[in-house]
Amino acid sequence: MKRLITLAAAVLVLSCIGAAAQTKAETKLYQRTIGKPSVAAYDKFLKKYPSSVYSDEIKARKDTLLNISPYSEAEGLEIISGFIPEGAEIKAIPLRKNAVDYIYAICTNIDSLSTDNLAFYLATLGKSGWTVEKPWKLPVQGVDGLTTREFVDSSATWRIRDEKYVNFNILYSSEDKSEQAYVSCFYSPVTQDYGNVTFRGKNSLADGGDKAGSYRITGRIEETMLTGLDRPQMRLAIDGIDKNPCLEAIPDDIYLTDLAIENWTKNNPDALTSARKVNVFILEDGCSLIDEYRKADKENSSKYSAALFDHRGFSVIVVFQKEDNNYLLAWAEPESKDHQRDRLLNSISFSDANTLDMRYNQGRKTFRYKLNLTSKTLSR
Repeated sequence: MKRLITLAAAVLVLSCIGAAAQTKAETKLYQRTIGKPSVAAYDKFLKKYPSSVYSDEIKARKDTLLNISPYSEAEGLEIISGFIPEGAEIKAIPLRKNAVDYIYAICTNIDSLSTDNLAFYLATLGKSGWTVEKPWKLPVQGVDGLTTREFVDSSATWRIRDEKYVNFNILYSSEDKSEQAYVSCFYSPVTQDYGNVTFRGKNSLADGGDKAGSYRITGRIEETMLTGLDRPQMRLAIDGIDKNPCLEAIPDDIYLTDLAIENWTKNNPDALTSARKVNVFILEDGCSLIDEYRKADKENSSKYSAALFDHRGFSVIVVFQKEDNNYLLAWAEPESKDHQRDRLLNSISFSDANTLDMRYNQGRKTFRYKLNLTSKTLSR
C-alpha cells in the first residue's frame, strides 16, 4: 500500500511540473486561439509552440475546422431537398473540405431516372448561399426486372488511406415483393469513386415485406458483376453483406439448382400447356439436383437413365446421358400441393430408348406426356 501511495504522489508531482512548464505567454496564446478560432490562428500557435502540450488539441481543432461538416444528415437533407424534384427519395451526405461546405445527395424515385440508376446532386456553400450543380447518374448493377427501391438501414463512413467514403444501402423489390435485391453502395465525394455489391434472391418474409425497410432475403451476391475485389472498399461492402443477419446466403449446390430450374422454366414458358419442343439443359458439377438424382429410384434405357423427384418446390426429371456422361434437367414444374386439385406428375418410364413417358393424376383424371430426349419433342 505504501508503494502505491508513493507512485500516485510521483505522478501528481510530474503532472504539476508539466502544467507549470507551460509559460504564461503560451497559455495566453492558447486561450486567445480557441477563443477566436481560425486556420491562421491555429497555424500561428503551432508554428510558435510546436512541442506544446496543447499542440495535439490545436491540430484536432484545425482539422475539425477544415474538414468536419457542422451539418447533420437531417440538416443536409433539409438544405438540398429544395433543389431536387418532388417525390425523390434522398440520402444526404454533408461534407467539409478545406473549410468549404458541401452537401451531396443520392437520389432514387425520380420520374426521369431509370430504376437501375442513381442520381447524384452536389450543393456548395458560397458567399451568396447554396448553389447546386447539374446532377449526374451512376449505375446500379444486378437489379434488372425489379421495379421499386428504397434506402434501408443506416449509412456508414469509411476512411481508406485518408479518403472518406460513404456506405449506403438500397432495397430493390419486384412488384409483388417476392424477389428482392439488397445493394450495398460506396461513394467518395472527393474523388467520386463509386461501386456497389448486390445480394439478390427471394424475399422469405411471411408478410411479403410490405413495410418500408422490411426484408429478409435468401439468395446470393451477384458474383458475375463483381470487379476490383482487391480494393478495400469492395471488401468492406462484401463484408457488410456477409454480416447482415437479414441476408441468408444459399449454399453453392442449392444456388446452382435454383439457377438451373429458373433457367428451365424461363426457357420453357409453355411446357405445361402447349409447347411441342422442350429446351433441356446440362447441369453444372456440384448442383444439388445431381446429388438428389443419385439417391433417387431410376428408370433406364440403352441411352439414358432418368429419375423423377421433388426438390426445392418443383417436381423435376433429371436424366443421365450415357453417351457423354452429362446430367440433364429435362423437366421442371411446380410441386403438387393438393393432390385432389393440382396436377401430379406421378411416375415416369421409358417406352423406347429415347422416349420418356410421363404419367399424371389430377383428382380422378389421368393423362400422359411423351418426351423424346433425343429430338426434345413433346407430345400430349
